[in-house]
Amino acid sequence: MAYITLSTFVGYSASSGPSRSSFVRRQRRQYEDPARAAFNYYRRAANAVRSGRAANQDEVALRALVNAADERTKPHYAAIAEGWLKYLGRKSPRLVEVGRGRCRIGDLEIGVSPQMGLRKSDGRRYATWLYFKEEPLAKASAQLALWVLEQAMPDVLPGGEALVIDVRRAKEYQLSVRDRERLRPWARSEASAFLTLWDAA
Repeated sequence: MAYITLSTFVGYSASSGPSRSSFVRRQRRQYEDPARAAFNYYRRAANAVRSGRAANQDEVALRALVNAADERTKPHYAAIAEGWLKYLGRKSPRLVEVGRGRCRIGDLEIGVSPQMGLRKSDGRRYATWLYFKEEPLAKASAQLALWVLEQAMPDVLPGGEALVIDVRRAKEYQLSVRDRERLRPWARSEASAFLTLWDAA
């Protein structure tokens, strides 16, 4: 049994060729020795997005995030701020509480912790996973994240739906019925391939 986060599983899926092996090896080292893990500065961005939405002061919260950043992180935070504000536009979704859950695929267990829950104007509630990285989120990777989110939905947001947002591109993703039908075997094959590399790492 291996335990990883949703971000790790999506990152693995987005990699290809020999880079997959080095990605898994690096992740296993970090899980076995958490002190080796790099500082996750996207956590600050997630906190700013969430606090801004909670107070309906998105621009204020994101400006503070950018202004407090060092030279290395400032351009990343600025791109995230621009993308999130573009995504919101005139929309004003309300925050809802979300929990944490797990999705088990064979011997791979994936921790699912959406950064926020959103209630849109039509009343539908979404467990929302935010993607902050510089590289665009591929549609296939977004769909995999959505599928995993759905498996954990009873614990994360009962009765809710899954939503993934590529924040810098201000682009959201949801699953169709057709997507769900074909994603299950693919998710299982990705999990199996991940475990093979994990055991060899």
